[in-house]
Amino acid sequence: MLILVLFVPVMLYLSAVSQNSSAISTIQNNYVYLHNLQKSQIETGHPAIYYNGSIIYLEYTNGTFEPPSNLTIVGILYLSSTGIWENITTFKYPLVISQGESLQLPSYTNGHPIIIVTSLGNLFFLTPGSAIGPYGISGKGGVEILAQIYTNGAVYSVSTNVTTNIYGNSFKNYTVPTEFPNITGTFEATVPMYVYYENSKGQIITGVFHNWAILGKASVNSTNTQGIRVTLEGFPVVLIANYTELIQQETICIESTDSNVPITVNLDGQNYTVEGNTQLTVPAGYINFTVYTYQFNDTSNESNGVIYHYVYEDTTYNGKTYTQFSMILFIPPNPSTTPTIYVKYQNNFNYYEVEISAIYKSYKGLPPPGSVVFVLFLNGTVYDYGNSYWIIGGKYIICPTGVFLENELINYGPVEYQYSYSNGTTFTYYFPDLPAYVIINQPMEIIIYYNYNMQYYPLQGD
Repeated sequence: MLILVLFVPVMLYLSAVSQNSSAISTIQNNYVYLHNLQKSQIETGHPAIYYNGSIIYLEYTNGTFEPPSNLTIVGILYLSSTGIWENITTFKYPLVISQGESLQLPSYTNGHPIIIVTSLGNLFFLTPGSAIGPYGISGKGGVEILAQIYTNGAVYSVSTNVTTNIYGNSFKNYTVPTEFPNITGTFEATVPMYVYYENSKGQIITGVFHNWAILGKASVNSTNTQGIRVTLEGFPVVLIANYTELIQQETICIESTDSNVPITVNLDGQNYTVEGNTQLTVPAGYINFTVYTYQFNDTSNESNGVIYHYVYEDTTYNGKTYTQFSMILFIPPNPSTTPTIYVKYQNNFNYYEVEISAIYKSYKGLPPPGSVVFVLFLNGTVYDYGNSYWIIGGKYIICPTGVFLENELINYGPVEYQYSYSNGTTFTYYFPDLPAYVIINQPMEIIIYYNYNMQYYPLQGD
């Protein structure tokens, strides 16, 4: 009895310990299985991960997993310039990836290695331009073409043109990044020698072609020429056109035509003053050129009564004319002659100095000082007599005012117009043949002669 009493509890205890150890082992084995399964899925493209230095691309390139499995990201770290791995806090974790998408990283991480941390404890380390898994958009094959510029401090993804016969014998232009799903066979692709990246401040980084990087399985004829021949082998492939930063300096000339007044232009975010013909040193390649001076007055002849007004017309460079204020121009490295940018202005109107006077012809005497104000209307604008004005050249309706002096019961009105121009020409008109307009096309004096034209007398009677 004593043995039985002691044996039963011991057996129950040993059984419970065994069951608990089995449960713990099952949980551990299940975690290891899921951990390894996720790693296998990523490596086989479910999803494949590609990092270009500023954007993380996640694409489901393997169709064997049905339904698609989720990838839960609980953290993304980058290697800072101090050598410390720091968490990128701009995302709201966890990030559940269930379909192809891209994650734009903050600018301060550009060009830095990163680590993606998953909910199953996997750590995926990527450097700019690297990928895990067959990055593409189709499990049966396909091509994605990208372009990026490498600098000392960052990697920039750029949009440019690629010419390819990927869909047949004819070559067509496409804008990268671009995708071609379910493509097999052989094709050719060519990218430009130069590309550029423009940041939010308007500054331009020019890249010169360096080589092709091939992510995936494909045969190519060369990786160091702009044109490449690719033979696909049934797997998704990413073709990356790599460019290095062009840092060569060149001298350019900016010429402001039709005026010697200084103007302001902006090159890659920096203002410059240009007067006549001005030479500047700028980076070779693409530049962001903006005209800041839209219009101005040329006062060089102001002492002679003329102010010239100019308005921006266009910019001409390398045989092409631009009517907009801002444009992207290409300055070639080692040019045979100094590149010249012509900024053209048009003299659309002038201001002329016009003196306006009134003279009174009256044997009854002049009106008492301060008793009346004589004014002249030109196109509805009031001008006081006895002053000079700067008036835009043109044809104006002229309307002098008449005056009634109540204390003398006399009405004064214009009886003579005299237009005296700076070239020595004078035109005189008399009442009642007074013109309705005046032409202002040079400095001049307008004189209005007044006389009393009516006098009132009181009627007397019984």
